Amino acid sequence: MIAKIKHRSIENKILLTASAAAVFGFIPILFFSIIAQDITEIALSLTGMITIFIIFLGVLLTNKKNITKFFSYSLAVFSQIIILVAVELKGEQLIYWTFPVIVASFYLLPTLTASIFNGVLITSICYITHQQLDSFILVRIIVTMILTNVFASAFSVFMQNKNRQLSQSDNLNKLRNNILELIASSAPLSQILPAIINGIEKEHTEMLCSILLIDNTGEHLMLGAAPSLPDFYNQAVDGVQIGKGNGSCGTAAFTKERVIVSDISSHPYWVPWAEIAKKAQLGACWSQPIIDSKGELIGTFAIYHRKKSTPKKADFALIEQISNLVRIAIERDSADKTIWHQANFDNLTQLPNRNLLKEHLTLALENAKRDKKQLTIAMLDIDNFKDINDSLGHNVGDELLIESAKRIKSCIRANDIVARLGGDEFIIVLLGTTTAKDIDNIGQNLLTTFAQPYTINEQSVHCTASIGIASYPDDAIDINSLLRNADQAMYNAKNQGRNSIHFFTENMRTDFLKRMEIIKDLRTAITQQQFHMVYQPIVNLSNNKVIKAEALIRWQHPEKGLISPLDFIPIAESTGLIVEISEWIFNEVTEKVKYWREAYCQELMISINTSPVQYKNQGEQISAWVNSLEERNISPKAIAIEITENLLMENQAEVVSVLEQIRKKGVALSIDDFGTGYCSFSYLKNYTIDYLKIDKSFVQNMSADNEDSALCEAIIVMASKLNIDVIAEGIETEQQKQFLIQAGCLYGQGFLLAKPMSDIDFEQLLINEKSC
Repeated sequence: MIAKIKHRSIENKILLTASAAAVFGFIPILFFSIIAQDITEIALSLTGMITIFIIFLGVLLTNKKNITKFFSYSLAVFSQIIILVAVELKGEQLIYWTFPVIVASFYLLPTLTASIFNGVLITSICYITHQQLDSFILVRIIVTMILTNVFASAFSVFMQNKNRQLSQSDNLNKLRNNILELIASSAPLSQILPAIINGIEKEHTEMLCSILLIDNTGEHLMLGAAPSLPDFYNQAVDGVQIGKGNGSCGTAAFTKERVIVSDISSHPYWVPWAEIAKKAQLGACWSQPIIDSKGELIGTFAIYHRKKSTPKKADFALIEQISNLVRIAIERDSADKTIWHQANFDNLTQLPNRNLLKEHLTLALENAKRDKKQLTIAMLDIDNFKDINDSLGHNVGDELLIESAKRIKSCIRANDIVARLGGDEFIIVLLGTTTAKDIDNIGQNLLTTFAQPYTINEQSVHCTASIGIASYPDDAIDINSLLRNADQAMYNAKNQGRNSIHFFTENMRTDFLKRMEIIKDLRTAITQQQFHMVYQPIVNLSNNKVIKAEALIRWQHPEKGLISPLDFIPIAESTGLIVEISEWIFNEVTEKVKYWREAYCQELMISINTSPVQYKNQGEQISAWVNSLEERNISPKAIAIEITENLLMENQAEVVSVLEQIRKKGVALSIDDFGTGYCSFSYLKNYTIDYLKIDKSFVQNMSADNEDSALCEAIIVMASKLNIDVIAEGIETEQQKQFLIQAGCLYGQGFLLAKPMSDIDFEQLLINEKSC
């Protein structure tokens, strides 16, 4: 019951308290009446107690406003009636009960009604008791009753005004709390702004409110919410120009100061709007600019009145509070939009990122399944983007990505989707394509568009793209598989010359699975040390002495047997595992060569192959190797570092400093497979190279009068002029050996001379060489 009363209105609580107090007040009167055996007083007390108790129960058991009001009026009237009856029956001795009834009337009845009822009560009491009291006492009683009525009336008016203010303040706090809850729950502005206005207008029925928001240009105000203003008026002010004299809101937005127009019909700011304001029956408008925490205008809040009206102090406070509430709502909405945009869009290109792409793809795939249509994913990667970044700078790279995004969007249809996955990789979702020709046409258009030169910072930049295609349902039926297959197709496009389109095929799936298996096995091989080294001697062709060898890695898989380096080295390079493998090779070879030089051959040199991957990050690993030789007391002449000629062509800026550091430390440099790439002797002058290794494809095809022989001879002669020794690879016949000797080639390597051998066999070879 206590909990039930706790949530009642103030009027309810007053009525319950008054009726309960009246019931308890009659108890002592009834008690003494029974002792005195006064039948009249007993009857009056019982009647009063029962009637008031019925009123108490009626109020307690119902919470309806109209019924409560009825009981309130009933209690007031009954109290006055029972006092009149009591005074009539018992005389002037009960006249003192009139005073609390006069006061209570103002709690139970409206002020004017209570004053009238009390006037009738006072008059009736005077009439009943005028013969029982002398004139002096009667006058004092009448004056006291009148004063009690006046003071109670004044106090009632004061309390009603105070209650009204407290109620308004309480309702405003409730409105603020409700709005803050909506803001905290990230409700949309379309819900929050009308809720603010409806809350104000409910409490201040004489007000009509509107909220206008600044548009993207910063020059106009757009309708935010104005639920009580006529539609024709809202349509007229939607998009109003910000400027002095453009109504109250346009001026407030322009000056960033409050504008009070007490009479719309005569104010100069409203001349262009006077007719429409008259039609909407608007007499006054108070407008407050809404300024965000950075001091920027974000909108206006306006209060309209039907009649001419000037704001009071409380109105100014209301305008300030509501404007702040609207500001919080708008700023939170803006922050939510910013957060959502940052979470779902790429900051550089403003394309959807991986998160939003997943949402788009999920919906697109569901639609394709439902409509039984094709869905195609194209993965596009910019060719040689890293070279552009490294040579021209990251600013140029960023501009290239931005322009690339624009070019992609220009080539696809309006309903297609493009997103940036990261780096220079883009995903294009082609919706509703039905034939390979359609897809190929779009792809070719992309390639042609990308091939057009870019002008960035007054520089002409050329680049191409590689595109991989995978389609639902032919190539995969889920998002991850589609993306993976498109990526594999793009990878094939890269490997087969770039600037091309490749469609996913089942063979690619098989190759991909094989590649994934090798990667997994490679990781196991590194941890379990399944690798071992073999050494192929490099022979001095003039005296058949062996003072050099090339270290070659072999992988003995416990289940699959010997795996060729051709199968796993490219994969190790592409995955970065080559760094760990090379570290193992270096440690293994340097330990052996240190021992062999001390025991058998002081001039022995072992060549170690390196990968372009190892020259990234300023060749940190290679530099560490060279520094470690001195720390471990190993001569730098014990090691030769082999590089590919493509490394010189594609990464000159990054490689030069590393190679210079190697040579300064006394470590020899060798170019492996010379002649198979795009290198030329003009590049060799930029480096100090110790050895050129002619690729075996030239050596094995030599004859007396063919071009390979001429090329080999030219390489040997030109290298000699540059003080570079030549090592011919792949010597398999005596004829090849003799031709190379005649051409001036100093060193040879091949099956005719010696096959790759284990460390034990190579050590025995050194022992035999020493004993000769």
